[in-house]
Amino acid sequence: MALEKVLDDIEREGELRGRLEGRLEGKIEGKLEEREQVAMRMIEEQLDADLISRVTGFSLDKIDQLRAQGNN
Repeated sequence: MALEKVLDDIEREGELRGRLEGRLEGKIEGKLEEREQVAMRMIEEQLDADLISRVTGFSLDKIDQLRAQGNN
């Protein structure tokens, strides 16, 4: 009986961790998408890549990638 309860508790804890990790991943992905959208708007406004990098935290390579995406 006691072992079954411990196993059930472990299983529930695993399920909770999985849900929390999923939520955290979703929030991180959402923030990244938001930063990419800001960078794309800045690119559309033809702002300097160094400024975009400072504002968004993206590398110059990432900004070049986004700029290439926008040209497609």
